[in-house]
Amino acid sequence: MPEIPEIEGYRKQLEQHVVGQRIRDLHVQRDSWLNTALEAMKDGVIGRQILYVERRGTDLIFHLDDGRRLLLRTAQGSHLHMEQRFDEAQSDVRTTADGIHKEQLSLTTDNTIVTIHSARTGQFLWLTAKELDEQQKEQGPDPLSRHLTPERFKKLFAKRRSALKTALMNPNIIVGIDSRFADDIAFAARLRPSIRMDLLQDDDWDRLYHAMVNVLQGAIEQGENGTANVQCLTADTQNAGEELDKSIHGKAGEPCPCCGTLIQEMLIQRRPAYYCPQCQPEIPPNEQ
Repeated sequence: MPEIPEIEGYRKQLEQHVVGQRIRDLHVQRDSWLNTALEAMKDGVIGRQILYVERRGTDLIFHLDDGRRLLLRTAQGSHLHMEQRFDEAQSDVRTTADGIHKEQLSLTTDNTIVTIHSARTGQFLWLTAKELDEQQKEQGPDPLSRHLTPERFKKLFAKRRSALKTALMNPNIIVGIDSRFADDIAFAARLRPSIRMDLLQDDDWDRLYHAMVNVLQGAIEQGENGTANVQCLTADTQNAGEELDKSIHGKAGEPCPCCGTLIQEMLIQRRPAYYCPQCQPEIPPNEQ
């Protein structure tokens, strides 16, 4: 699935370009994306005003003026594009010569066309508020939700025996953390990505929670292509206390931005994980 910083970037763009506008046209290429027939959805949403756009995890939710919602969920690798619409005829200009739409989805408002490209899978659901809440129960909470306190965060993971990186990437536990951010969160928390969750101590949980928030918020602030904000906390490094815009994901063989030790790669359930053997010791710092 897409990463939270990428989706938050899309939410901010949508907030700028479509909030306050009315839906004028809708096209969805695949019926499998929908929870109702396209014509019924169009009858219900065309003419409705978009009040605001919310992000829950990696879902984008359009709140409409009749109390219903449109939920958009796409796979990793998909692209959301917005362009200004100048006239009525432009709502259907993005088609091939034989009239077939090139996008998986297009949503036209008063003066903006929103399109989704290159999505292998996706969902576009027309829901009541209650249906949305029920649908959201199928996945874990947003890691940046104000309702996800450090105490609740620990309860989500504490009894899991899986590796740290595996748990962070499980959308049934917490949603929107991919391989890159899982590595960077583990690095910022000074925890090896292979450590079992049930072995973490109180200090580890505190560092892990704040590392998750800081890394994701830092990436959002820098844009969807931003790197992690990592604070080097080791006492024996000249960078101690400095914020470094540096991701270690995929950097095997390169020096650690905090201590200079070469980044190493390991496999966790056949997935690569990256870590610094000095900053992320096999035994957590508080157990040494």
